[in-house]
Amino acid sequence: MFHLKQITMKKLLCLVALVACNPPTPRWPDPKPVEPVFIPSAEDSARTSGPFMRIHPMGQYPEMIHDNLERQPTLKIEEWLSATVPLADFGRILKPGQEMEMVAFGGGLTAGVMNGGITRESQQTNYTNLLAHQMGIKNFAMPLFEKEHFNGTGYYVYRHTDNGYPQWDRVVNNTIPISPGSPPTMPEYKGKISNYGLYEGSTEWYVPSWACENCDLTKLLKSRFNGHQPAEIPYNFIVIEEFFDRWMFGIKTTRQIGLFDASFNGSIMNSGRITDYSINYVLHGKKGVIFTIPRYQDLPYMNWYSMKEFGNAYITFDRNGVADEVINIAKPFSLIPTAKLHNLCKRFKDQAFMANLDDIEVIDSGESYLSDPRLYYNQKIRDYAAEKDLAVVDLFDLYQRIHQGGYKTDDGVLVDGTAYGNFFSSDGIYPTPLGQAVIANEVIKAINNHYGAKIPTIDIAGFAKKIEFKK
Repeated sequence: MFHLKQITMKKLLCLVALVACNPPTPRWPDPKPVEPVFIPSAEDSARTSGPFMRIHPMGQYPEMIHDNLERQPTLKIEEWLSATVPLADFGRILKPGQEMEMVAFGGGLTAGVMNGGITRESQQTNYTNLLAHQMGIKNFAMPLFEKEHFNGTGYYVYRHTDNGYPQWDRVVNNTIPISPGSPPTMPEYKGKISNYGLYEGSTEWYVPSWACENCDLTKLLKSRFNGHQPAEIPYNFIVIEEFFDRWMFGIKTTRQIGLFDASFNGSIMNSGRITDYSINYVLHGKKGVIFTIPRYQDLPYMNWYSMKEFGNAYITFDRNGVADEVINIAKPFSLIPTAKLHNLCKRFKDQAFMANLDDIEVIDSGESYLSDPRLYYNQKIRDYAAEKDLAVVDLFDLYQRIHQGGYKTDDGVLVDGTAYGNFFSSDGIYPTPLGQAVIANEVIKAINNHYGAKIPTIDIAGFAKKIEFKK
């Protein structure tokens, strides 16, 4: 009995000790919640190293991108698009009794890239949509982002800097969700599609069985078109803006530019023709327009860090060894914008510029010559257009005249092609809404001249005022 009492007393003391060390809680702990399925958005992409950041040429450098902003749509583009226009005469484009049905293929310019992203407003102000409006085409359908996702992929705006070199903030609200997977996808667009433009895309993406490796961003953007094929539309007029993104990709990724590089003049050297098999696949003898390739030197992107600002410059680069090549600054050359170049320019501002760079960061005079679309490719585009009875939109000439300064539209608007001007957006490559309207007018002029059509051009001053465009 005494032994039993001792055991009971010990148990009681242990229980008192446990209670003292672990005071009772008002209830049992909640069960651990099940981890929800996370569907990232372009907002997450902008805040981290997500897939859409590469649309902006400096988006891959976190030190160049600063604050996250929230922005609402500001343009009154829907009011402009709802206005009536004079009836267009399509000349010899259509056969008697035909109704105009237009489709568009191309890269970022045609997709609506602006400020390093694609938004509902940039789609609405895209030159193909403005062109369709001026042509009176009611059935042309842009794959617009939904109103609740009006900022699409997100985009970038210049921030003020004292040194004059660009940096950006990013707009991240009301963006499109992304479904995880391999590869990830965007929500499929429901409705008719007339514009099949893709950043770094081309007509090749619509040829059956064609595939692209290392094209994750373009695949993600194209996932929005899943379930749609251009062949579903009985189109009789086609817009082809095909080669510019390929040229820019080559500029940024080719270590040593040569005559046979596929991004540049390779097809001309190998076959004597432009890369046209996929264009032929979608063209099928239709009427349409095709674009020449502008010079990358005429873009603000290639002039953000101009060596002309320095009294002198000594630049070496690693071609086959360390600092084994020297830039001849008396001849044409370009430096690819990077965070490294940004910091070097800040460091040597108001001094002589001195640096050793990697080969991929430098385009020397020989490479500048070999990558000039004027050398072979643009003439071959004109030859192809003559063969296929296509109108030619000469972006090479337009961008060059804008870059030289003093370019005015037919209604007297001065077009400024500098980094903070009214033609190019904050990515330094793709146009603003006003720039898109200028390009739309160039397309209209090309169609009118080639096909004997009478399509009214856009009143650029009235357009800018109506949509309340401000740069």
